[in-house]
Amino acid sequence: MKTFALKLSAGTRRIAVILILAVLFALAGCLWTMNPPPRAANGVLDLRTYDPDAQGPAALDGQWEFYWDRLLSPKDFAPNGDAPGTTGYLAFPGTWQGFRLDGEKLDGTGQATFRLRLKLWPDARKLVLRLFDIPMAYTLWADGELVAQSGTVGTDADAEIPRRSLVLAEIEPKGSDMELVLQVSNHHFRSGGVPESIEMAPPGPLETNRDRHWAVSFLFAGCLLIMAVYHLLLFHQNRKLPSAFHFGIYSLFMLGYCTTSNTSFWAANLFLPPLPPALAEYFPLFCYLALGPFLYRFYKSLYPEEIHTVVRYIVDLRLAIFVVLLFFAPDYRISQYIAFTILLSSLYGIYYIQRLTVCVRRRRNGAGLLLTGSLVFLLVSLNDGLAHAKVINSVYLLEPGMFIFVVTQSLALAKRFTHALEAEEHLSGELERKNASLLAEIEERNRLEREVVNISEEERRRISVELHDGLCQKLTGARLRAAILNKRLSGTEEAEAMASLTALLDASTDDAYRTSRGLWPVEHDPSVPGPSLEDLARTVSKDTGIAVTFERHCHCGQCTNPHMTTLYRIAQEALTNAAKHARVDIIRMDLRCPVRSGISLTVRDDGVGREATARHGTSNGGLGLGIMAHRAGIIHADLHIEDGPDHGTVVTCVAPCDVAAGLNRKM
Repeated sequence: MKTFALKLSAGTRRIAVILILAVLFALAGCLWTMNPPPRAANGVLDLRTYDPDAQGPAALDGQWEFYWDRLLSPKDFAPNGDAPGTTGYLAFPGTWQGFRLDGEKLDGTGQATFRLRLKLWPDARKLVLRLFDIPMAYTLWADGELVAQSGTVGTDADAEIPRRSLVLAEIEPKGSDMELVLQVSNHHFRSGGVPESIEMAPPGPLETNRDRHWAVSFLFAGCLLIMAVYHLLLFHQNRKLPSAFHFGIYSLFMLGYCTTSNTSFWAANLFLPPLPPALAEYFPLFCYLALGPFLYRFYKSLYPEEIHTVVRYIVDLRLAIFVVLLFFAPDYRISQYIAFTILLSSLYGIYYIQRLTVCVRRRRNGAGLLLTGSLVFLLVSLNDGLAHAKVINSVYLLEPGMFIFVVTQSLALAKRFTHALEAEEHLSGELERKNASLLAEIEERNRLEREVVNISEEERRRISVELHDGLCQKLTGARLRAAILNKRLSGTEEAEAMASLTALLDASTDDAYRTSRGLWPVEHDPSVPGPSLEDLARTVSKDTGIAVTFERHCHCGQCTNPHMTTLYRIAQEALTNAAKHARVDIIRMDLRCPVRSGISLTVRDDGVGREATARHGTSNGGLGLGIMAHRAGIIHADLHIEDGPDHGTVVTCVAPCDVAAGLNRKM
């Protein structure tokens, strides 16, 4: 059985190996440090031997004095006053949730004060403190002076104004020792405390790290915006690409989450006015939970057979429950639900990796890229989760992980679209070749049809000539002899029989001549490409007793159009139909050949019209009309048969004229 790696193409394997090794290398480099930083013990942090230039910003981690359910100020710790009794020591970064007090565990909500005494390095003259994402409100004093505040601390949810933020506070120590007093209240989040390290450094490094993080965040946000707009426009142009729509919406929600959450240090606040506290807290969470439904639909549109439908109900229900909780549940309950959904997201990631592995084994297009991005994102999520829990000492990699994840999704779509375009080009080429073959076949068929018609007309002419020169001449001779015998036998008993024979020969001779002229008018000049329409009008008028007029308006002295024979047959059929079915009194036939145009034949009668003929149950010449249409198609002519404006029927046939086309080219 082939291994999973063999299922990937060589290029995809290289990309996957490079990305995974890069992430693993970054993680491995963060699992340990050569020189462990100092930690606070019993509320005191000794930094006298700390070198910020060599070791970077100092993390004020370790045991802080912990005063539960009290919001104390620096005045409460004055040397000449009664010092408040400490509840204990709480390790930073950390939360008071689960802290044992009088044999019972504290829950996540409440308020507390923390105190830390610092022994600074010798040249600590001006410092910057970094406080990041402390839920949900805090106030910080340094040596008795207020230096930082976020939100408003309170003893209950109504008094507290929550605000999660990034604050860089500048302080000037008054000596080699410094005291920090921190009030924290949390009545909206699932757990209170200080989940992230408070860092301290001389001016410069912390600001540089913040600006660098913002620059990366805006770069990532710009890429997301471009990808979202591109794929939504792509879907607008082609509604048969639902994957492009789902990916575009997914990118928009990813953009909303990253720019308004702590992952980007709330980068959107640099350009947009601050949102109300509740909206600022729950808008990024809504965007985060909305990623699930659209990520599922994206995968489902690409691999409908491999992705199970039941997952859709789970991700949709997860988002719906969050929306309901926004209206009916307290904030800390919503925070607990978010923690549960984060656990579900990890399970979704494992599920998608398993299903994408199946897609790769089945050689689904783009599955290798998507699997690579999913693996990187899962590893990044694991790194950030362990770093947040302080199991490992690592930087957060969520944004670069998201970037790799989204880029692989975009590349997978691009690969599918490229494959589709290549298939479309291949099909278009095949279609063009088949169309060319079909056109050649049609042209050959039309040529054969014209050849058949020409042979038919030539055969008509030959039979007409043979009838005229053969049978008709013999019948004419027989008729003359019968007429002579009829005179000789006048007054005898055989005179009556001879007169009857003479009349029969006269009728037969006339019929033979009429048949000969119908096949091909013998009077026609063989140098002209078609028989005479004027002779046709006279013949029909003589045979039917119907007045038939003919007018000719042509710029050529003598018509040399090769389609005249076909037009003659169409006119012949039109005249026959009118005489037999339309109960006409007069038929007008008109032939026009204006300059720069084709040749036009019009046959107009004053009969009852086609609709009236059909109502009376009289045949309207269905077979004859089909023959006319077929003949017109052979010469690429336009045939129109319609009722006249008042009454009667109008037959119009417009055929191309090579002579007129030549004049147009000369002009």
